Amino acid sequence: MNLSVIGFISYNYISLILLFGIALTVLLNRKVNIPAINTIWLILGLVFCILVVNYISDWANQATNRQTANYWTTVLKYAINPFIICLEVVLLVNKPLKRLLVILPAAVNAFMMLVLPMISEFSVVAYSENNNFCYTNWRWTPYVVIAFYLILWLILTFTYFRQYKDKRSIVAVFIVVITLLTMYLEAWNFLSDYLDEITLIDIYLYYFYLSTVYQRKINDEMVKKATELASVKVKLLQDQISPHFIYNALAIIKSLVYEDPEKAAQTIDDFSTYLRQNVNAQKHTESTIPFTKELEHIKALQRIDEAGKGTSTDVIYDIEEDNFRVPSLTIEPLFENALLHGIGKKRNGQIKIVSRADNDHFIIQVIDNGKGFDPSAKKNGVGINNIRTRLEYFCGGTLDIQSGESGTTATVYIPRKAGDVK
Repeated sequence: MNLSVIGFISYNYISLILLFGIALTVLLNRKVNIPAINTIWLILGLVFCILVVNYISDWANQATNRQTANYWTTVLKYAINPFIICLEVVLLVNKPLKRLLVILPAAVNAFMMLVLPMISEFSVVAYSENNNFCYTNWRWTPYVVIAFYLILWLILTFTYFRQYKDKRSIVAVFIVVITLLTMYLEAWNFLSDYLDEITLIDIYLYYFYLSTVYQRKINDEMVKKATELASVKVKLLQDQISPHFIYNALAIIKSLVYEDPEKAAQTIDDFSTYLRQNVNAQKHTESTIPFTKELEHIKALQRIDEAGKGTSTDVIYDIEEDNFRVPSLTIEPLFENALLHGIGKKRNGQIKIVSRADNDHFIIQVIDNGKGFDPSAKKNGVGINNIRTRLEYFCGGTLDIQSGESGTTATVYIPRKAGDVK
């Protein structure tokens, strides 16, 4: 037997078909973005190494003068094999410290196989002068380590699926049983050269098992987001149409009826616009609105506030870009926060609203020169966390707030793809 590429392919024909079949499946599903998919590639790489080692080992068995090659291919195989199952278990463990503990048995096994024999007389495997395999007391070490990982993997799988009462965990039982059975039969020479193929079938099944786990997580996240959205809708009603504001607006209109009927009529129109925008936000929470509509809402609130104070508010509108869409009630609450809690009754208080665009985002800023506040506090006016949640959910947008003694700058980023007018 000569070492050659053709010989390698012929010797591992079935295993290579399975290996490349798994690789092709992973490539075709790469857009699914299953977490830790790089570990699957590492596992496939280790299996390929095992195939190479087995081929060289078989070549070494053909002559009596190849004890050294036979020895090292055997210990390499015994050192690598546990890592294949180990990495599958690691994918099910989240905490780094626990992952290190999981890897430890495979690392100790590799140390016993590869390092310890070079620094002592210890040996897990040995070959006679006739190149025959010799049994030692430590021969079962890699099998014990693999069995440990298989049982641990089975426990972790059942623990995960038990909370969902999902019967698909039976796949894990099948993988463990056929691997343990094949390993046992090969150890006692009832079978020969089947463990590689069984391992590859295990990996194929394991990949689909990972897909199932990933899909379960996606479903859980969707349910969680739906629950959060329902909570946000309720919070919107509580935050945006407060009885206190309504009473104040009605009181302002009542006083203007006698003092300035024309201004009272304008304030009624503004109040109507303000309420209509809030009510529409509750009815159409699943869609975005033109930014110009949000600006109308802001200007209506500004005029109502000015009518109540009897003085104009210094608001600068620096609008470079307005042809895009935003989730309703995301910019107006920031303006309201700046108006009521930022500049408040401050003399020379000023609010600036800026809108512009770059290559990736539509950018809106609400800037005031007020007293500032702590953006991380749980209670911040009309609900900063509420705005962040809605921006992320409806358009993938983000909110950044910088606040200090010189004032507050709230910046909203709307991805171009989500904000483009259709």
